[in-house]
Amino acid sequence: MRNIKVKEVMTPINEYLTIREDHTLYNIFSLLGNETNNGETLHRDLIVVDESGDFKGKITMIDLFRALEPKYKFLEYLSSDGTLTKKYVQDAVKAHDLWLEPITDLCARGRGVKVSEVMHIPSQAEFVHENDSMEIALHQYVMGSHQPLIVKNDIKVTGILRFVDLFTLIKTHMLACDLAS
Repeated sequence: MRNIKVKEVMTPINEYLTIREDHTLYNIFSLLGNETNNGETLHRDLIVVDESGDFKGKITMIDLFRALEPKYKFLEYLSSDGTLTKKYVQDAVKAHDLWLEPITDLCARGRGVKVSEVMHIPSQAEFVHENDSMEIALHQYVMGSHQPLIVKNDIKVTGILRFVDLFTLIKTHMLACDLAS
């Protein structure tokens, strides 16, 4: 892992789905799931760019769901002992009437909420340098980064490192092991 650079595994930024800050959640749903490679949907997240195409943030599926149900922001996501139990989730859903509105209300909300209102602006801990080793990226994921990791060089964002990319790398090396020794 130390000898493999992030830039060898990442998805280049120009191959990623992008959306502008002034678009809406409806625009996001119209983009996601449409691009396929041999029947496989490529990306589940979007990169937010400004008018000149420069990186501004990202939007994951979790960000979308939280935006469509604004009451999530009033919840603490972990129970008092640090776990997320089924009872805790059921109690929170009931107490806050989560997803109670009809689907037609979601459609109206999706047309009215701008990408800039819900996009995630990554912290420094969510960036990885393209010349860093995959070992560093693995540590960042395991220790709790809001995925995907944003890859940059010294000047700008150059790619995205998805968790599935890291898993695929580990799986490939694991299955290439000689079990006879």
